[in-house]
Amino acid sequence: MKNIRERTFPDWFDGYDNANGLSIHYYRTGGDKPPVVLNHGAMDDSLCWTPVGKELERNFDVIMFDTRGHGLSESGKGDYSPEARAKDLAEAINALGLAKPIVGGHSLGAEVSMRLAALYPDIPGALFLEDPPIAMPGEPVFKIESEKQGMDVIKMLTRIVALVKILPVFSGKILAKRLMPDYSDEEILAWIHSKKRVDKDFLDFLAAEADPHAGIFDAAKRIKVPTLLMYGDREAGAIVSKKVVQELGLLIPGLQAVHFEGANHDIRRSEFDEYINVLKAFLNKTAR
Repeated sequence: MKNIRERTFPDWFDGYDNANGLSIHYYRTGGDKPPVVLNHGAMDDSLCWTPVGKELERNFDVIMFDTRGHGLSESGKGDYSPEARAKDLAEAINALGLAKPIVGGHSLGAEVSMRLAALYPDIPGALFLEDPPIAMPGEPVFKIESEKQGMDVIKMLTRIVALVKILPVFSGKILAKRLMPDYSDEEILAWIHSKKRVDKDFLDFLAAEADPHAGIFDAAKRIKVPTLLMYGDREAGAIVSKKVVQELGLLIPGLQAVHFEGANHDIRRSEFDEYINVLKAFLNKTAR
């Protein structure tokens, strides 16, 4: 992929980093401001952060990466291991010369942020985590009766995404509105386009992955920077349970955990105003 810098919003541009042997794409709001790195969830991409980026760009230089196999980044060619994704992120951050950025993300993006802090402790200045995919041993990823059913849910989601990839946008919008009736048109369109760009080999990997949160508690033990954990309610579709919050509180020094009552897995989409207020307060406190 060639390097580009195209205007996407009034003061945003995009480009590519060579990281870990791959071309990793990003959008950036720019400016001489404290850097904040946003990492999207599985099957989303960087532009799914657009509403958050618009809220933060006045006070922060917001960098939104497409993880391997997503958006405009190159395919992982079947390798989507935590170590590979963390190395991608570390090298992409270093390629941009970011000094102690605040790093965070949603779901898979929260998980890779934790891995980054564990494996490359000198890079992040702070972390924020939106409902990372962490469950206690024996606890299903989603609150259903068995782990096998939990993996069936993930397989069902990959099938929905595969369908959205081939549907015209207007048909995808109808389907998305049924699945997410409370989401704005801006969120819906970003969601649809991200699904059209995700690589099929990532969908295959996700459907076959037996333990998506393997080793995450060991990674948590190595996190030494200020960390914000935002979690919702498992009854509403969130992943993180109160037991996980308690365990992470024992492992991460000074963990700040904020509960969003009634929120599902996509906290910022379902509880945007409260979410952005909590996030801004954390960023203002930890930014250098």
